[in-house]
Amino acid sequence: MGKRKKLMGLFVAIGVVFAATSCLKSESDYDKQVKIDDKILADFIASQSITAQKHSTGFYYQVIHSQDGGQQLKKDDVVSFDYSIYTLSGSLIQTNTDEDGLPAVLKLQTMTVIPEALDYGVSLMKVGDRYRFFVPSYLAYGSYSTEEFSAHTNFIIDVEVKELLSESEIESAQIDSISNYVAEHYPDYQQTESGLFFVDSLEGSGVPPMDGSAVIVDVKRKYLDGTLTMSNTDATIYLDRGWNAQGLEEGLKMMKPNGAAILIMPASIAFGNSVCVIPQKERQRLFEKQILTHNIEPYSILKYVVKVKSIMH
Repeated sequence: MGKRKKLMGLFVAIGVVFAATSCLKSESDYDKQVKIDDKILADFIASQSITAQKHSTGFYYQVIHSQDGGQQLKKDDVVSFDYSIYTLSGSLIQTNTDEDGLPAVLKLQTMTVIPEALDYGVSLMKVGDRYRFFVPSYLAYGSYSTEEFSAHTNFIIDVEVKELLSESEIESAQIDSISNYVAEHYPDYQQTESGLFFVDSLEGSGVPPMDGSAVIVDVKRKYLDGTLTMSNTDATIYLDRGWNAQGLEEGLKMMKPNGAAILIMPASIAFGNSVCVIPQKERQRLFEKQILTHNIEPYSILKYVVKVKSIMH
């Protein structure tokens, strides 16, 4: 789908998180919760003798380390960062560093991060900085709750900015990674101008899909490390409606009935700068509750294994 349509979908996802899950009956209820959270955070910071500044949106931030010469971040920068997220009681919910996880990735000030406070908070930082954020529930998960935290939980989030990236650098690196991967696993492949790597494992016969066709498929979607993110049988994919990854639709239009193929694509023709979720392990639950439109991490290479069963022109 086009960039603009993808971003609109992400805005909808974020809006659902802060509207549908907050369960606040009126504006006055919201105002009451803001006052409750503000008092909890102010009392906590005072009782712990913490030196922190309050942002105009309502969260507090504490500079743990300021990196001399670090590049200042700004709107639309893509940053990778390490994080640890806690409740105010000090209970650790998740840290990517202790679990050998990859850094989180966020495109700043594009309404594509949960908790919302991180969009503003990380924008204050430089590469190499470490900040601690004290985040009210109204800038986080509202009344949404899980086994990890209750409704209206306020959070402490430690963030260290690791790297400043550009989308062109990300795409170039991903094309290189995919090239190396397919050279090892699928040496007989076709690369398209968009960056799609197409492996025609079973050619099929007949007429390929046209613009606007509906394609019945068996499909699996994975990360490049093999982690399965989606599996469907007899799924109907409607082309050219802005509902699917651009690379998936491009690949389907190269296939024929009863054909099978492997489609590997960079994030630029997949889900791009999808919603960054902290803690990262909460992403799947948000997807299952239909708060997020998909479960893909930001800037992810994707691999589709597709069998075309029939085509409705």
